[in-house]
Amino acid sequence: MTEDEKLKRIYQKIFTDAMVYGENYPMQMVAATYMAIAMRIYKTLLTKEEYKEMVKVVEGSNIKDPKKTVH
Repeated sequence: MTEDEKLKRIYQKIFTDAMVYGENYPMQMVAATYMAIAMRIYKTLLTKEEYKEMVKVVEGSNIKDPKKTVH
């Protein structure tokens, strides 16, 4: 299995789990939990400088929401 196939497979599995959690919890809570877990993993894997740079890039990202929904 290629790395791309592995990535697609794990993405689909985790996304499916998220949808199942969304049946019992607010989706915003599910998303926030996944973000917190991701940040924790990155903080463990990256150097302090790499982590700070990644956070800076994420904070500076200008994401346009086509729905323009305010929560």
